Amino acid sequence: MDTFGFTKKKLLLLCPETQNKHIISWLAGFYQKLTTNRVNPASLDLFTRQYNEVLNWTGMNEFIRPESNTTRLWIESISDRIHFHRSAIGTPVRDTDLLETIQTDDALLSCHQPVLNCHLALDGLRSLFNVGSIFRTCDAAGFKSIILGNTPGKEHPRVQKTAMGAHQWVEQDKTGDLAQTLLEKKEEGFHIIGVETIQGALPFYDMPWEDNTILVFGNEEYGISSHVRSVCDNFVHIPMYGRKNSLNVANAAAVICFHLSRSLRSR
Repeated sequence: MDTFGFTKKKLLLLCPETQNKHIISWLAGFYQKLTTNRVNPASLDLFTRQYNEVLNWTGMNEFIRPESNTTRLWIESISDRIHFHRSAIGTPVRDTDLLETIQTDDALLSCHQPVLNCHLALDGLRSLFNVGSIFRTCDAAGFKSIILGNTPGKEHPRVQKTAMGAHQWVEQDKTGDLAQTLLEKKEEGFHIIGVETIQGALPFYDMPWEDNTILVFGNEEYGISSHVRSVCDNFVHIPMYGRKNSLNVANAAAVICFHLSRSLRSR
């Protein structure tokens, strides 16, 4: 186990905020060793002695070690201590203080399944978080592109942040007249299905889904605008079993996109 990198004299020359930051960094390293089973009982004893010595230097209360050497108990205990020190300097605990970022090879994973000739159309969405989430869902469900009508796109940094890289693979088409664009798509053979809680809308699982489909999602508060709604061939909704009559638009997109994808791929 790595020892604490400061002597008492050196540590006490620092302001309390900086002291806590260095202690957090040291605890985070020990936390990562716990999660990868790189400690033994002797390491736990050494850590306890050193940590209590540091706490004594700074006038903080003694660390009470877990009652056993069970890894899970130690992980929880050290996580609590990191939170304690972060709270002391007024900042919340963050995942990056506890674990190294996991890197995945998204490009290879995304090429195993063919992309469907299905698309999403967003009519007047305002939330950058929702738009970014839908880009990520579109990629994960194997949809081809997103048509943006009066909706911010993947050029916005906050959309990119939530999309987590999916915006790099999902095409986007921005239009100033979504209704006209959808009419042109209908002439090309696309089925335009609005997702809306209106009378006559089918439960999404009762829709006989076909390829060449465009799903239309509307504004977070007002739904699909009337001129875009008039272009839709049919409507589906997600039955609700609680008190609210709808889901967040990004969640609704995930439910229906994956259902449509599974329906088409199972054939």
